[in-house]
Amino acid sequence: MYQTITKKVSDIIQGTLKELGFDLVNVTLQGQKSKVLEILIDRFDDTKITIEDCKIANRNISALLDVEDVIKDKYYLQVSSAGVERPLFKFEDYVKSIGKEVKLKLTELLNNRGHYQGKIIKAKDDIIELQLKEGNISISFNLIKKAHLVLTDEMFRKLLGRPSGGELKAEKELDNKFSPDSGEFIDN
Repeated sequence: MYQTITKKVSDIIQGTLKELGFDLVNVTLQGQKSKVLEILIDRFDDTKITIEDCKIANRNISALLDVEDVIKDKYYLQVSSAGVERPLFKFEDYVKSIGKEVKLKLTELLNNRGHYQGKIIKAKDDIIELQLKEGNISISFNLIKKAHLVLTDEMFRKLLGRPSGGELKAEKELDNKFSPDSGEFIDN
């Protein structure tokens, strides 16, 4: 029953969220007496979701659901960011996450393993290719039970607004060429 409701909610709110610049990541409905409708969103432009974004999405979703009246009982609406370690549900999520680290749990063993962690290097024709320490592996999308992005040092630096490894090296090289005494750059 909850699956039907969450599908209806997704269908109702997806267009509006897209117009607002948000990607609908997931919809869940939990609880018996006290129901909670949880909506996870992300931004299409890859910037961080803010509290203001959640408020805007919440107001719009609330208005849509009040009109459509999909959930007959009283419920609490919770709109939040999917987070930096966002779950991956749709195949398109893998396509958008190429180059990022992911952790997967499989529905059955593949090469005697039920879990994998690696960088997504390709996502095409329902096949996800991961770069692992021991080499690459191709995994059918249908074999994936659960998946989420993994917070890496590079992602953490980006969140903090700090340079990545390559940018950091270039910045240090500039620092080495700058003379604080004269206030000028020194040519070598």
